[in-house]
Amino acid sequence: MKFLTATIILWFTLVGQSIAQLNKSKIELEKGITLIGTIETFIISKHKIDTCETGQDWKAICLIDGKIWFGSDLGLILPKNQLTKLTIKINETEISLDVSGIFNPNFGNVLGKDQFKLKKNEVGYILNAFFSDGAGTYTTQWNIVKGKSLRTKISTDESDFIWQSEK
Repeated sequence: MKFLTATIILWFTLVGQSIAQLNKSKIELEKGITLIGTIETFIISKHKIDTCETGQDWKAICLIDGKIWFGSDLGLILPKNQLTKLTIKINETEISLDVSGIFNPNFGNVLGKDQFKLKKNEVGYILNAFFSDGAGTYTTQWNIVKGKSLRTKISTDESDFIWQSEK
């Protein structure tokens, strides 16, 4: 009986953890335009971590899964979570946005409207985003035209945050 009880408790614990590892967000940017995002808990066993010498007698995580990543100050602290999916829905057209390298997007694991700014241009839209959980602040930008998207920026450079003060 104890084995059965322990097995049931373990099963509920694992199911509970897997549910808690995924958070979905839905944000209405403006009438007819919605963002849908998924943030997942970072599980080290699912990733390959590469470190680099900083030239200052210490190492830092420089690549995750062979790619440059954003969301932490330079060091060996692993990300807590990552943005694994972001889709913008314009009227009835869903467009996937490149979210590679986007880690620790915020504190609460739920995307907020205040992290994004959508701007209409001559041929489509520009979507800017701000990501930070308190360390490793960065910004991204996507161009969206005729059902297609291209991430044109992912940056920690302060000059790339100017969009936040534009009206």
